[in-house]
Amino acid sequence: MRSGRRTTILGALFYGALLVLLAGCLVKVFPHILPKAIASRINHNSEGYVAALVLGSWIQFARARLRRSPLQWPLTLAAGAACLAIGVVMLTVHLPSQVKTLNEAFFALALLVPYVQLRRPLPALVPLGLSAAVLVLIVVSHGAKDTTLLAETLGMLLLAPITLDSIDRGILDSSARTSLPARYLWYAFLVVAPIVFSVVQYHIGDTGTLQVVTRYAVRVTEAFVFMLFVTLYFAVGLGRTGAGGSHDARRVPVGAAHRA
Repeated sequence: MRSGRRTTILGALFYGALLVLLAGCLVKVFPHILPKAIASRINHNSEGYVAALVLGSWIQFARARLRRSPLQWPLTLAAGAACLAIGVVMLTVHLPSQVKTLNEAFFALALLVPYVQLRRPLPALVPLGLSAAVLVLIVVSHGAKDTTLLAETLGMLLLAPITLDSIDRGILDSSARTSLPARYLWYAFLVVAPIVFSVVQYHIGDTGTLQVVTRYAVRVTEAFVFMLFVTLYFAVGLGRTGAGGSHDARRVPVGAAHRA
């Protein structure tokens, strides 16, 4: 299959699936067609679908085009401001709960859209430092109401720099070298970690330091879902694994991946 057609088909499946999942969450259709436990888990991850839909669209359709424009940063900052405004409206205006909860995704996107627009490669310590700063903020203020309410936002801001600039650098930088084992170990972590946190929380009860940690970790499951969608689509699906990252880097020509 030609790379252009393959990219179109994968894009339609990716964005179409996210739209279906999000629409199903908003109209609460899943409890009527799926077992309750499965429907509940799908609905709880709606912030992850929104974040993957918006950031994925920005990376694929806006990022490279804007880099050639003198309006790159005015438009990028405007997009970030729009995400912030949407988040504020969702948080402060009386809306159905399934809509209101999406504010956390838009607060994260307000920072992530400008972040992914930065020219790559970034210094190696930058993404690690950003993620470490978010982790310190979570630990220091873990008892604060805002830290709990914005758990999904902080989770996305914690995982995104590591994912996009330490593990899967080829998504944003076609010249980066990536490690196939490291990438797939990270994908496994994104899948397994939320399950482990949930199981541990169930078995340890409602008291103790470990319970506080696992309860907060369970709250940020949407962040894991968000990053899993983005990495699987761009790296595995579109082959954006950088220069010589793995065999699947040859699926899409480097020039085509850069233009997307």
